[in-house]
Amino acid sequence: MRRRLLGVSTSLLGLLMLTLLVPLVTTYADERTQDLFVSRLGDVTRFAVLSQEALESGDADALATDLERYVEVFDGSVVVTNANQQVVASAGASADVRRDDVAEVMQEALTGSGSAPPSIAWPWEDDSMVIGSPVGRDAQVLGAVVMVAPTGSVQDAVLAAFALALLAGVATVLVTGLGLVVPFVGWILRPVHDLDEAARRLADGDLSSRAHRTGPPELRALAGSFNAMADNVETSQRQQRDLVADAAHQLGNPLTALRLRVENLAVQGAPAEAVEPALEETDRLNAIVESLLDLSQVGAQQVVLEPVDVSSLVRHRCTMWQPMFEELTVSAPSSTVALGAPDLIDVALDALLDNAAKFAPGSPVEVAVVPLGGEVLVRVRDHGPGLDAEDVAKVGARFFRGRAHQNVAGTGLGLAIVRARLEEVGGSLVVHRAGGGGLQVEARLPSLRDAARGSSALPRGAAPGEM
Repeated sequence: MRRRLLGVSTSLLGLLMLTLLVPLVTTYADERTQDLFVSRLGDVTRFAVLSQEALESGDADALATDLERYVEVFDGSVVVTNANQQVVASAGASADVRRDDVAEVMQEALTGSGSAPPSIAWPWEDDSMVIGSPVGRDAQVLGAVVMVAPTGSVQDAVLAAFALALLAGVATVLVTGLGLVVPFVGWILRPVHDLDEAARRLADGDLSSRAHRTGPPELRALAGSFNAMADNVETSQRQQRDLVADAAHQLGNPLTALRLRVENLAVQGAPAEAVEPALEETDRLNAIVESLLDLSQVGAQQVVLEPVDVSSLVRHRCTMWQPMFEELTVSAPSSTVALGAPDLIDVALDALLDNAAKFAPGSPVEVAVVPLGGEVLVRVRDHGPGLDAEDVAKVGARFFRGRAHQNVAGTGLGLAIVRARLEEVGGSLVVHRAGGGGLQVEARLPSLRDAARGSSALPRGAAPGEM
């Protein structure tokens, strides 16, 4: 947009300069042409006076000598004819009475008329200036003098003036463009770029993003409307989080009291087959409430990215989970650093390994840390029954449970929390059906190298100085 505005503004400025320069050059060319015409017309008039005596006496030798000297000095050609259009004296080769333009001027001169002012001698035209004057005494026309004057001097002067005017125009356009157009376009576009950047940050989840109210009045009003919209979005998000947090908090105490009452029933001799399902459902409700509370806190605060040694954290966490699996293989190369929150790897790996333990019990599980382009992947692959193809795309949605796992304990919020936490730091959660059976889940984090290049993986205004 900046290039287009600069191009249009510069073109209009150039067109304006052209409309000013063309009349100036035209006026200058006309003046130089008229100066040459007046000068040569005076010479033709002088030769007409000299020719009068030569035509009356019949002796044109002296006149021919004068014409030769004149042509040597001023170039061009001159011809003198009598009333019968016979050449009396001439000098130069271009004054040929058989030329149409020379014959026309000679006819006008023999009728007693002088030459009209010529048109402008432009550099791209090769025409010479033809000037004629009658020779006579009183009302009698004795002959005519016709001069063919070259216009090269006028054309050179006009060409030089045109080049100088063009150079001055280009310099004026450049100076005006740099001193006026560029700052003016910047003044207009700066608020637009600021508003676009604020909108991008808001779309990425930075609810504190606001636009600066600068520039033209229309853009200031637009920035005010955007800020008002951002305020409403932030308020709505805060109210939503507060509602979930308040609801989770308010449900916590009744659920705890409910569990205690059910346990008291067991102490008082209530049948175990009636008490245990109630306790299981109470525990499930507590887990759901806690997960909702965790999910509501995602995005509540600005995330500050920092380097995280993914390999070290993965190896440590897998050591804690090792007793839960018959076979747990870990591949984590040393010094694999990514960007994220300090507890993100633990949260993600706990959820992934918990799902592998619940949905693929007894199967081998493989955990790998893989640097890939601008990302670092934490990959968990099990060899269990996996998921139906239609269910794979839904993994990570809130409360989603695969159709074959409806009776397995869980809230359906674990991977939703992991996905939200990863997106909060510029990462992502990717799920595949593994070849040979099983499921492969990848938690992807932006690498430190990618962030150092100023990648868009940096979320919510985090700067390299924060890493």
